[in-house]
Amino acid sequence: MKNKSAAVSEKEKEQKLKALRRDLEEKLEEQLPEELLEPKIRVEVEKVDVNEKLEPAKAKRVIEALLFASSKPMTVQEIKKVMRSASAREIQDVIEELRQEYQESGRSFEILEVAGGFEIATRKEYAPWICRADMQKKAKQATQSALETLAILAYKQPLTRAEIEELRGVDVSGVVANLMERGFIKIVGKKEIPGRPFLYATTEKFLEHFGLNSLKDLPNIEEIRQLVEKSVKREELLGTQKLVENQPEPSSESGAEASASETAQAGEDAVNQAAAAESSIGEEQQDELDAEIEKALLAEEDFEEELIVDGEPGEQTDEAAEDR
Repeated sequence: MKNKSAAVSEKEKEQKLKALRRDLEEKLEEQLPEELLEPKIRVEVEKVDVNEKLEPAKAKRVIEALLFASSKPMTVQEIKKVMRSASAREIQDVIEELRQEYQESGRSFEILEVAGGFEIATRKEYAPWICRADMQKKAKQATQSALETLAILAYKQPLTRAEIEELRGVDVSGVVANLMERGFIKIVGKKEIPGRPFLYATTEKFLEHFGLNSLKDLPNIEEIRQLVEKSVKREELLGTQKLVENQPEPSSESGAEASASETAQAGEDAVNQAAAAESSIGEEQQDELDAEIEKALLAEEDFEEELIVDGEPGEQTDEAAEDR
């Protein structure tokens, strides 16, 4: 009997502690958000009397703003903590009024009840356009990552995933899976080191896509560097002259003469350098360079379009299927 009463007593203590903890958490939630704000913002927040009874129109817009700004569904109780003067019933009525307003006005968004809370979300009929925009954004990022990974593999293959990551400085597991799925790279063996990781290399599809007969047709890194250096725009070289000309004038007369002399010399050197750069690359070389650049750009556009149409690895939307 004594043990039973002791157990009941312990249970009551636990319940009281839980109730006390809940009360403390609620009080902290009410105080912390304002205390954690930056001083300037906090002053602006403190100017608003959260206990003031708002007019119905104002209350409706405040609740709408809260739902719009929240990154997750907000419950009636969470809204009530912000709008202390409003009752749960009033908040519920306002949400229902907003929902009806969106429905009647034919807006592209609506209020959904999710996980016991409410959130503003776009209507499902607009999902294809939103998904398309999101896919294009992801494809842009994926294209750059994929091209960098392909370039590293093309010049240094075969490589393990860890070696590619070491060269790029970022995780490439998703990019490697994407490129393998599209047939641009393949596994060519295992490296004889602890763990025996897979070795990756480019495929024939890679050569075909970028218009190469073999890996020997890849431009030499040194050749690329020289071509880039030789194709520097005249305006960029003449920019040196503009920088010199825009320097502040010296106070003394002799300093001014020296500055003018240096400016003239710098300008002449810049012009001579530009002329030398232009003359050092002949018309045929320039045409070849332009053709290579155009070819690379077209290949990149095709590659990007393929990523956009295909979507994420392992996924394919109905719209992408229709495009194909």
